[in-house]
Amino acid sequence: MRISPKITNFFIYGLGQSINLLSPLIVMPFLIRICKEDGLGKIGISFSICLILSGIIDYSSYLNGTKDIVINKKDDSFLSNKITDIYTYKFIIFVILTVLFTLIVLSIPSVQEKKLLLLSLPILLSQLLNPNWLLQGLENFKLIAILNILSKAIYIAMIFLFIKNREDYIWANFYLGVSGVLVYFTLFLYFIKKYKLRCTKQNIKNGLHIMKTDFNICISEFCLSIYQYFPILIIGYFAGNGAAGIYRVIEQIFSIFRTFIFMFFNFSYPTVCFEVEKNLKKGIRVWKLYHLTNLAIIISLCILVYIFSDYILSYFHVATKDKQSLIVLLRLAILVPILLVISQALRQLMFGLNLSSVDTRIIYFSGILSIVLLSTFVYLFGLKGSFMAMILVELIVISLYSFVLSKKRHLPT
Repeated sequence: MRISPKITNFFIYGLGQSINLLSPLIVMPFLIRICKEDGLGKIGISFSICLILSGIIDYSSYLNGTKDIVINKKDDSFLSNKITDIYTYKFIIFVILTVLFTLIVLSIPSVQEKKLLLLSLPILLSQLLNPNWLLQGLENFKLIAILNILSKAIYIAMIFLFIKNREDYIWANFYLGVSGVLVYFTLFLYFIKKYKLRCTKQNIKNGLHIMKTDFNICISEFCLSIYQYFPILIIGYFAGNGAAGIYRVIEQIFSIFRTFIFMFFNFSYPTVCFEVEKNLKKGIRVWKLYHLTNLAIIISLCILVYIFSDYILSYFHVATKDKQSLIVLLRLAILVPILLVISQALRQLMFGLNLSSVDTRIIYFSGILSIVLLSTFVYLFGLKGSFMAMILVELIVISLYSFVLSKKRHLPT
């Protein structure tokens, strides 16, 4: 029996993404043992800041960039220009953000952990060079898998070789960024040769034009990043680095689900866009097949986490007297991935149907709402409040997406 190329690609892509899921599980217990919960909290806060900034660097490359490439992947001239345009505007944004970030860290006395923050900057360079948006458009999932495995293997090796004492926490994010830079820069040189990439004045003009036309998408992605990565900043502010470290452990467990969900989103996005563009009815069927499968998988895994939550938390060696409260937090947290599967599926359909402008407004609203609810709920209820706020925001986002799509005329059921 011949296996479908789509299924083969998914398993190849999943193999590469699995290292993204496994690497924190390998590294985190070691970091907790060496750097303690407060060190892990500091690492997590700095890492979250870099992820928010990375979302700005990506701009619209993972949405409009990937969509343009999958539709025109047989046109070599188009690919050469589009790849150059995207890398050009990403480089401009990277330089601006790096300079501003460095100036803020160095010039404001109240900013703490300056060394940790500055040593985390290679994460931004890694995201600049990261070619996954291009490879997804080309549907080259094998190469994505290889890149993920290589970069995370280097990162894990660096952590175990060079983190020796409690003060070494400042290097953890540096090693993560450097491992990505080493792998992605090598491939970037290959792309320069293969696609004859040359940055001209026209490419700079095109890049600036994309930045202007896709600004709303960038802002929506920024708001989405705020929603995803802001909680640990709020917890660190209100409850301290130790609480942030505990949150980081629980967040890491449910972020495994989040990684899987976005893996599914990124894998299916080019196909859904392509099919919807060709035939709306068939495209909707493909979309339903992908995301109902994803929902079934996530629910099954969440049930397992609920049942074995005690054993899962024991693996991380968190030093707390009230383990039962952590179990309650973890069981509350696993509701978030179930809701995230639904919201991201609806969001993907929004983009496939060219409703990105409406999506932008929804993400604006949800980003602002998440900041307000997170700040309020964490202040009132502590760690539990962060997950309560996330659940409430996801429910509101799902309701808004469902309302918009229900009003879309001629949408097959």
